[in-house]
Amino acid sequence: MEDNDRKNVTVWEAAEYLGLSRTTVQEMVDDGVLKADRFAGAVHIPREEVERIERETAP
Repeated sequence: MEDNDRKNVTVWEAAEYLGLSRTTVQEMVDDGVLKADRFAGAVHIPREEVERIERETAP
């Protein structure tokens, strides 16, 4: 998640940021754990959602 001005990130970017697999992040989206929008066949995850998950899972 290099560009801090972007409001949304991809599944790949969220997975890299959280240290999870792309499949795990996609499952989190599918299960509603991570809120995301789907547009033109792509999943757009709000940056604040990724940061929320990071805060909630931090030791």
